[in-house]
Amino acid sequence: MDNQRAQFILQSFRPDGADAHDPDFAEALALATEDRELGEWLARERAQDAAFAHALSDLEIPEDLRDAVMAMFESDDGELTEFDGGFIGALASVRAPEGLRDQILDAMEVERKVVAIRRSPKILKWASSAVAVIAVMAVVFVFFGFSGGSVLAGSTPQEVEYSAIEMLESPFFSLDQTNDRQAALYEWLKGKDLPSPEALPEGLRDLKGVGCKLLKIGKNEYKASLVCYRQENDNIVHLVMMERVALNCNDLCEINSAVGKCRDCDKNDEWAVTQWADAEHAFFLLSKMKPSEMASLFE
Repeated sequence: MDNQRAQFILQSFRPDGADAHDPDFAEALALATEDRELGEWLARERAQDAAFAHALSDLEIPEDLRDAVMAMFESDDGELTEFDGGFIGALASVRAPEGLRDQILDAMEVERKVVAIRRSPKILKWASSAVAVIAVMAVVFVFFGFSGGSVLAGSTPQEVEYSAIEMLESPFFSLDQTNDRQAALYEWLKGKDLPSPEALPEGLRDLKGVGCKLLKIGKNEYKASLVCYRQENDNIVHLVMMERVALNCNDLCEINSAVGKCRDCDKNDEWAVTQWADAEHAFFLLSKMKPSEMASLFE
């Protein structure tokens, strides 16, 4: 295991240490104790996560907050579901600015030190208000929950593609299961009654696995799967699988034709994406590589 893969795995390490006995996490943690640079990176990650959790724990949530929020969204015309669908679809096109996570955590650390020196009654009063709590909840949901979560928005291939890239680029993205054996990952997916590949492009068959994740598609939350593979050059290739019924598959390309696409190409040209479908399932292959490199996976 190299440092890059160890970092990829340790990004999913839960703060309570519940993953310490997992073989992949154990190997990555052992490497972090031996490699000074990796160890320092892990220490910074844990410190930042702890600071964020501590900052949230200082907020006093009013007892009637849940009822107040739900009352705000209630309507007599039964359009709550349509609103939710539109909201999720809009979030699919939202991309957090680069460095946002570090900026938020740095700001929280500065505020923590300032408050420790001199607590301002005015600040404490604002922080304990429902407005402050709702604002924090919104930030957590959009950037820490939705972006790195398991729900991919949309009902068209393009919408799902954009949403998948948002998820993969999130600093809070994590996998549900890690293993370098493809067979073990597929067995886990089948045990959860999730889509698993019956046939793979030639270039993926002999790659080592990284991990997998349960996904849900659109407002109907159709079950879907994510499997991540690692190439010899340490590129990570991501395969999203779902039932065809979750999408309008008319525009999906054939398996023998990799199409180079990217999200907001004028701003981000790192992602190559190709799509295909069989009789029952739709597939999206995503990776930070050139379209020609992705096309070679099908040869």
